[in-house]
Amino acid sequence: MIRVFRTGAHAHRTPLSYPALAALFERDITHVERPEEADLYVFAHSLDIRAAPEELVRDWRRRRRPVVLLSEEPFWDTIWTREPLKRQIYLDTAWGALPVVQLNHATSAIFRFARIPYYLLTNHRFVNAYRYRFRRNAARSASEWLEDFRTRAQDTVFMFERRPEAFHDVRWPKADIIGLCAWRTRLAEAAEGAERLGASWQGGQTRWQLSDWHMDKLIRLDRRARSLAAFENTHQPDYVTEKFFDAMACGARPLYYADSRHRIGEFGVPDAAWLNLAGLTATEAAARLETPFLTHDFVDAWCEGQAALARLFGDTGIVLAERERLQKAVLGEFGVILEQGART
Repeated sequence: MIRVFRTGAHAHRTPLSYPALAALFERDITHVERPEEADLYVFAHSLDIRAAPEELVRDWRRRRRPVVLLSEEPFWDTIWTREPLKRQIYLDTAWGALPVVQLNHATSAIFRFARIPYYLLTNHRFVNAYRYRFRRNAARSASEWLEDFRTRAQDTVFMFERRPEAFHDVRWPKADIIGLCAWRTRLAEAAEGAERLGASWQGGQTRWQLSDWHMDKLIRLDRRARSLAAFENTHQPDYVTEKFFDAMACGARPLYYADSRHRIGEFGVPDAAWLNLAGLTATEAAARLETPFLTHDFVDAWCEGQAALARLFGDTGIVLAERERLQKAVLGEFGVILEQGART
């Protein structure tokens, strides 16, 4: 049994934290209340390490137990940690610097999914919602979809956090990491006639104030627009969240950003069924949105993609296998860290 101490404002955002994943680790990991009881100190965000309590730092000086940054979010790794490619980093605290083992999308296989992206496992609502919607969508004919797309009241919808600051424009070419927050904001601002939804554009409630933000999004956007922005906040080959699948589930053409190494093409959705804006400036991307796309080739690809996603999310065995892969990856990394710590 590995004894883990977790703390910090983002402690609820690790594979160890989600109720949907708890059963994967209950036989091998126990969570302790005090640092001095732990084999590992596990954090989700570098800011939480910088704000580490004095008792933890003092305990580390006495026992030298490994400090682990288990980060599920490349956005955090690039904007705050700023060393996303290094497995061993050092972070300052008010009580002195700590050596940190960084497990993220670039330094570990934990988030390197086989069939189902990691984030979609963190709450059962994702697979459950997709299972219904893709089965529904796959039952419709190409001619029905073509007529549906033609009668939509809205052409393009953007729904994401508005982040125009230039510091979001970061790149680590070696790992194919690109910050997209400012780029997608510029695109939304440049796209004529587009609808921009969300608290950072319109005011009102944030998604975290909703009881089920994901279901709210799916219901609100279902068959609302011809195209729906599905851009991640960060381009990284293994980083795929709900956004692309939400667009497909809502019956909208996904607008996405993926270069040749990105894994978005592994889900069986033909390239013709979505619009890839990788490599374009925001102005160029906005102009590309004006290109007509409602053709028979598009709806044929669209129907093929809906059928592929219906098969993927309708197969419980695939979901269970992905959960098992995640379990083995996390426990394997912790085992390596503990073994290395015992030798030092």
